[in-house]
Amino acid sequence: MKSTIIIPARWASKRFPGKPLAKIKKKELIHHVWDRAKLSKEADLCLVATDDKRIKKFCEDNNIRVTMTSTKHLTGTDRVYEVTKKINSDIYVNLQGDEPLINPKNIDKVILILKKNIKNKFEISTGYSLIKTGQNKNKSIVFLNKSKQGELKFLTRLEDFSKKRIKKKLKHIGIFAFTKEGLKKFANFKSKKLEKKENIELLRSIENNQKVICVKLSDNNISVDYPSDIKKVEKQIKIFK
Repeated sequence: MKSTIIIPARWASKRFPGKPLAKIKKKELIHHVWDRAKLSKEADLCLVATDDKRIKKFCEDNNIRVTMTSTKHLTGTDRVYEVTKKINSDIYVNLQGDEPLINPKNIDKVILILKKNIKNKFEISTGYSLIKTGQNKNKSIVFLNKSKQGELKFLTRLEDFSKKRIKKKLKHIGIFAFTKEGLKKFANFKSKKLEKKENIELLRSIENNQKVICVKLSDNNISVDYPSDIKKVEKQIKIFK
């Protein structure tokens, strides 16, 4: 089965305009993500999907495979879906372009868990890690609830969710893998109440009865959401060999 990693990258971030080309230890953010993605052993192809000519030129100048996409997309998954019309694959991985600390082994785990569960009618896979109570001080963590078999049941930003029903709290890690047909379905579903309320895109699958399998991952540490995150990442960044 062919697997393709797609890294959505846009310029017009409200919190951090031009983020993909922000430098971390003298190397652009999107280049860090690309370097990590290329270390995946399960992916056959990796490319950046952007709507900005500056990002496209940077990628071309640095031998990073890139494709232009529409400026009208509201989410990274919408951008990934457009790429499926140009690149044929069995599995597509939506890898966030602001994850310079991503562990390539996490990418492989998300791909492998989906491959193993396609026969069980799963169309999407994602990841989680264990977290400690009180870790969510800035309300940035998305909490995950799953079945014993690993099927995704719910996602929320509310730390008090399911206090009585679950002993260990799980943090959602935003790597997504889709089957080709599963991504097509997801992209064509309309956003409903829960997704809009929580601002969590993957809730769309739950609200439309689409099966998502979860796998435990190592924590991907810090993503770059604000300019102030650059220094935090620089303190932690490592080179995977």
